[in-house]
Amino acid sequence: MLPGRLRALVCRQIPIRLPGGIKMQEKPLCRYDELVRLLSAAGAVSGASEAHGLLSGLLCAGGKPADGVWQEYLLGEGNTLNTAARDCISMLSGLQDEVIRQYADDGFGFALLLPDDEVPLGERTRELGRWCAGFLFGLALGGIRQDAAIPDAASEVIKDFYEISHADFVAESTDDAQEAAYMEIVEYVRMSVLLLYTELRAMPTPMRVQ
Repeated sequence: MLPGRLRALVCRQIPIRLPGGIKMQEKPLCRYDELVRLLSAAGAVSGASEAHGLLSGLLCAGGKPADGVWQEYLLGEGNTLNTAARDCISMLSGLQDEVIRQYADDGFGFALLLPDDEVPLGERTRELGRWCAGFLFGLALGGIRQDAAIPDAASEVIKDFYEISHADFVAESTDDAQEAAYMEIVEYVRMSVLLLYTELRAMPTPMRVQ
């Protein structure tokens, strides 16, 4: 079953203050299983969900990716020059451009890169946790300190992402209620990313790591 902390998120009523015209979640241009294959071939230390989360968090924080920094984190130090790694970096760069485009879209048609619905719920839940962990690291990499003076709603979202990233999953039979709860949490995370992007962009002087 979904952990109690995750189930509780489904019932939470946290105001999401966003501009009108929000789109439904887009289908990512990059396929999850293709990125998994390239990361594996490159001997990467990170998975596809974590990679997309990191890029999303970094760009949400307004950070400008320094050459080689995020690549080395995802692929492993010194593992960015072989052919497999270069192919992987090419896809990750395209993924980065896609996130930038989605954030710049007035309709905010942002999508999380996660396993397809055919994948067992347990694995999808774990990958959602890894996505959130990557996102939080991306925020830090983008310069948002843990003690940054950010709006309360944004701070609550960061706490929720931390909870999701540390949640355990108990493998039991999947039913419609569990599937619905998972999808609601995914949508909560998606909308919360848009909230953070809006809130952090509106800050006059973002608190950055010195």
